[in-house]
Amino acid sequence: MTDDPEDLTLERIGRLAGVSRSTVSRVLNDHRHVRPEVRARVEAVIDQTGYLPNQAARALVSNRTGLIGLVMPTDADELFGDPYYSALVHGIHEGCADSGSVFAIFPVDAPRDQTVVLPTLVAQGFVDGVIVTAGPRSDRLIGALRDRRKRMVVVGHPADDDGLVRVDVENRAGSAAAVEHLVGLGRRRIGFIGPPTDFVFGAERLAGYRDGLASGGRRVDDRLVRLDEPTAEGGFRAAEALLAWHPDGVHVATDTMAEGALRAFAHHDVRVPEEVAVVGFDGLPGGSLSQQLLTTVVQPVAEVGRTAVRLLGDDHVDARVVALPTTLRIGATCGSGLAGRST
Repeated sequence: MTDDPEDLTLERIGRLAGVSRSTVSRVLNDHRHVRPEVRARVEAVIDQTGYLPNQAARALVSNRTGLIGLVMPTDADELFGDPYYSALVHGIHEGCADSGSVFAIFPVDAPRDQTVVLPTLVAQGFVDGVIVTAGPRSDRLIGALRDRRKRMVVVGHPADDDGLVRVDVENRAGSAAAVEHLVGLGRRRIGFIGPPTDFVFGAERLAGYRDGLASGGRRVDDRLVRLDEPTAEGGFRAAEALLAWHPDGVHVATDTMAEGALRAFAHHDVRVPEEVAVVGFDGLPGGSLSQQLLTTVVQPVAEVGRTAVRLLGDDHVDARVVALPTTLRIGATCGSGLAGRST
């Protein structure tokens, strides 16, 4: 077929396939009420001609642009340097490929961007909806987007989750499994290192730490709980403070903080795992060597991204939470070589 793809119309595709224009439109919009043999015939003509739908015209008819906004309240260094965001973006890319949509990243840092500029852009229909990552810096933004009644899926757990569609991982259960593993190793003075409780995921993982101690018959000693910034430096400081109370096991709420904690233990000649066994939480690809050797709770971040895209495209989804299970991966910081298990 020699037609120029730019000159093709739905009518022309329909004549070539022996169907009506409306049938071609239903195939392009993945309408369920099209017989398989008819769909196959239309798709064959589209493949042979190289037909490209007019996205602007389709947007006018369907009220959809096919564009998703990925909103990350973070600065550029964190966005491009954090393996969590890399894994999340990868999963969202895969989800968009499956759904035939595309996405644009909006790194939002300035307060005006969070409360005025971005919500206005979204409300004006430039994107079909947004995926927003939760955290202390995103609470105002999520509230502003919710006020605009725009389609939104939140990744993680914001402080105010009323009426939201969210995708998260089982933070509390994952941390409980980490502590139960330490209890099973015979560790008796098990500490916790995590971020301040305004990071809701940190509060959930702290609650899981307490659950794990309770299920293992261990008493909670608040002197063994140290909270600091969710960075390697924060983990280093928290571990140094914790050493005064002689822990023999530590659950760390993020692998980045665990890396700092391991540096602190090495700095003070504390042997891991002989004197202190360490379990982190993240298990992200592309981590440092120390993180790769870490016993950790693996969260399926790419699957979180894929699920967020799917929920955003669901016209019938109401407020709900999808919490994905985690897996405990045993590494050198607790001993070696056991298979992971789901939590």
